[in-house]
Amino acid sequence: MDEEEQPKKGMFGKFGLLIFLSELGFIIIFGCLVDYGWDATAPSLRTQFLEEPLPDRATAGAEAAPPSNLTRSLRASFQVAPELTKDRVPEERYYSMFQDIHVMVFVGFGFLMTFLRKYGYGAIGFNFLLAAYVLQWASIMRGFFRLSENHYRIRLDLVSLISADFTAATILITLGVVLGKLSTVQYIMMVLIETVLVTLNEWIIIDLFHIKDVGGSIAIHLFGAYFGLALAKTIHDRAWTDEEFNRLKYGTHYNDLFSLVGAVFLWMFWPSFNAALALEDGKYRAIYNTYFAMSASCLGAFMISSLANRSEKFSLEIVQNATLAGGVIVGSICDLYLYPWGAIICGFCAGIISALGFRFVSPILERKVGIHDTCGVHNLHAMPSFAGSLISAIVVGCASKQVYGSEYYTHFPKHAPPADTVEYAELKRILPDLEPGLGWTPAIQAGYQMAAMGVTLGIALVGGILTGLILRLPIWDRQESHEVFDDARHWELPQKMNKEQERKLRTRLGSIDILSTGLEAGARTPFGMQIPMNIRTVRETNGSVRDENASMNGGHDGPYANPRYSRKASERSDNLDDEDHDD
Repeated sequence: MDEEEQPKKGMFGKFGLLIFLSELGFIIIFGCLVDYGWDATAPSLRTQFLEEPLPDRATAGAEAAPPSNLTRSLRASFQVAPELTKDRVPEERYYSMFQDIHVMVFVGFGFLMTFLRKYGYGAIGFNFLLAAYVLQWASIMRGFFRLSENHYRIRLDLVSLISADFTAATILITLGVVLGKLSTVQYIMMVLIETVLVTLNEWIIIDLFHIKDVGGSIAIHLFGAYFGLALAKTIHDRAWTDEEFNRLKYGTHYNDLFSLVGAVFLWMFWPSFNAALALEDGKYRAIYNTYFAMSASCLGAFMISSLANRSEKFSLEIVQNATLAGGVIVGSICDLYLYPWGAIICGFCAGIISALGFRFVSPILERKVGIHDTCGVHNLHAMPSFAGSLISAIVVGCASKQVYGSEYYTHFPKHAPPADTVEYAELKRILPDLEPGLGWTPAIQAGYQMAAMGVTLGIALVGGILTGLILRLPIWDRQESHEVFDDARHWELPQKMNKEQERKLRTRLGSIDILSTGLEAGARTPFGMQIPMNIRTVRETNGSVRDENASMNGGHDGPYANPRYSRKASERSDNLDDEDHDD
């Protein structure tokens, strides 16, 4: 490692200490507050989750045959009411989609960021690190806001795990804006602060405003993107606006190929991302709508990529990102009656908007506004989610009982009449499971969608600015401009070797191998390898290896004397080494 690539003294000590203290805190909180939820608890012990105790069935028939103390004890331990045997979050309904989201978070997002020239380790490695950190921290924070609902315990189920993955996705969207420009300590501090704000915003817009946002256009994409943009503006360095600066980002076609693989993973699994928490028939609509929106955004992205280029060639940067915009724009409305044609329109427009953003908006943000967006998050997440938030207000405003039928109150529970009304009593006879609502109309629901959009933007922008100011403090080992997009500052890299060094090493290792056997030509080694017949003797002369028969190298001594490496093979190696591959 060169002198300028040496990490700052104490940087990794701070990182290790921060991780240790964080994990110690997580362990204490998990030990004191976190417990398994309904589904992971034995049915006979699930009465602790009930607000009202079930009628005691253990003493039924006691008059006929009084049970012994042992019998009563066994009945109390093992006799289970039918109400306690049903899973609330069944594994067969949620686990497969949970795993799909897990793949998106840890594989899709990570590989999507590998387009960076010398930051491949950081793209996947820090994606892995931060997502794993968020899974624990988000589980705690989401539980804090719902302690009173669970007898002041944090209860775990598959929905809480999926929600933690959603929070991790929000953090990784923000990471895409500042990727390669923060130190490891700054990354952890960013995650520590943002996770609190993400869960706070989610609690406000979901639990208080009761908005429709099953796929996270507002809570995930809008928040993560604008938090990252505000953070990027606050920590911006003038050197990042230099016209040559982005040359540090882009690498070889191998980098872009890995990034494209990540994009395809995300594209494939996005229907699961949007449909994971959808209810009843809405889960099917979420899959169908996302499916067609993604295909349409793919076509829109390829179309603009070709039209915006005079040579009509495709931009892989646009293809890697804008093809995913369809899943972003329908996130809030994917489980509603958008209809396939509506999903296609939304997806196609999202692909166009995102592609145009990469072509025309990103340069303006960098040079005029002073926001350097490493991965183009503004184009992939910010603009499509902003449009999707507006569309969600229109779609929920057009909702009606005639369209949604018996599932109307399932998707809009606050539209149900209040408990003390005649209308509620009549509906309760028809729909026994109906819970009282607030009597909202579709127009009120649309208003709350817009209010949630405003609250999310406010918390994200203010939170991003404050977080940026904190990260600018010298204590967090801020990176210098010349250190950005470079794995050497944080990772142990493979030792480099040029072709001449490799040739000498292979020659030396090969000659030692043959000399150490002490076998004659034609003999077999202990591993079954036969010493070639054309080798009579091999001996060391003035530090080089000489083949006295010299049949393998045309009568010349030198680096090709080792019979395992022919001249033709070495020439092929030379041709490969001469190709323009970037380290």
